[in-house]
Amino acid sequence: MWELNRLRVWRAVAATGSVVAAAKSLNYTPATVSQHITTLQKAVGAPLYQRSGRGIEITELGRRLADDSAEVFTAVGRLDDLVEGFRNVNRPRLKIAAFTSFNARLLPGIIETVAKDHPNLRFDIQLNEPAKNRRGHCLIEIRAEVPQDGEVHLPEMRRIPLFDDDYRVVVPEGHRFAGRESVPFIDLEDEHWVDYDMWAGPSSKVVDHACAAAGFERRSFAACEDDFAALALIASSMGITVLPRLSTLQLPPGLAAVDLTDPVPMRRVVMHVREKDAHLPHVRAFAAATEAAVQSHLTTP
Repeated sequence: MWELNRLRVWRAVAATGSVVAAAKSLNYTPATVSQHITTLQKAVGAPLYQRSGRGIEITELGRRLADDSAEVFTAVGRLDDLVEGFRNVNRPRLKIAAFTSFNARLLPGIIETVAKDHPNLRFDIQLNEPAKNRRGHCLIEIRAEVPQDGEVHLPEMRRIPLFDDDYRVVVPEGHRFAGRESVPFIDLEDEHWVDYDMWAGPSSKVVDHACAAAGFERRSFAACEDDFAALALIASSMGITVLPRLSTLQLPPGLAAVDLTDPVPMRRVVMHVREKDAHLPHVRAFAAATEAAVQSHLTTP
C-alpha cells in the first residue's frame, strides 16, 4: 500500500492545500500530482480529500495521514544517513561551530579556500552563539570572549586568538545618530533597545559591561535570538541596537551603523582547534585559511 514517493507527494499537497502549489514545489506537473494522490486514495480505500470549488479540502484522514507519516520519513532519513556513513567511511568531515556573523561574513571564503585543496571534504556547520551550552564533537570552534572576563580555554582544544571586534550602534537612516562620525555611549541611555542576544551570551555581556561603565542599564524594547531579527525591527524604526562591527558590514537598506566612544565595547574572537586532530591536513588548512581571512578582514577598509 505504502509507496513512499506517493506519500511524499501527498504530504506536499496537504502542506500547501493545493495540487498546483504542491506540483510547483516538487517540480512536477499538476497532472502527475493528481495521478499520485488518486492512486494513493484508491490504495487507502477512503477519501483523503474532497473537491471544494476549484480547489480541494483535506479530510481528517488525509490530514492524519500527512501528519503521522512524518515519522516514516524521519526513519528513512536515518537509514539514508546510515548507508551514507558506511559508503563514505573514508570521506573526511570537518565539524565547525561558530556564531552567526562569522558564518555569514567570513566562513564562505574560508570554506572556498579549503575546498580547493580538499574537494572531498564535507563541512558540518553549527551555531554556538547565542546558546547556553557549547556544541560537542567539533574540530573547530569560533567563539566570542568578553575581554574583561579573561581568556576561555576549552577542554582538549588549542586556543588561537583571531581579532578584536568593536561594536557600533545601528539605527534607521532618519535617526538623529545617523550620519554622525561617532556617538558617546552615554547618549544611548534614553533609547529603546533591541537586544540581539536574548540568552545573554558573551557578545551581549560585552554590551552589559559598556552600559555599566557608562552608568546606566539599557531599556530593552525587544530581545531576539539573532542579529537578523534585531535588524528587521530597527529597520521598522522600533529602536536601536548595538552590534559587533562584523555584524554591521552588510546592513539591509535603510540602516546606518555609527561608531561608539566612551567606552568602545569590544569582543574578542577566538578559534579553538581540537588538539588531537590539529595535525590533520584539512584541519590545518582550515586554521590557516581562517587566519588569512581574518587578516584580509582587518586590512579591508
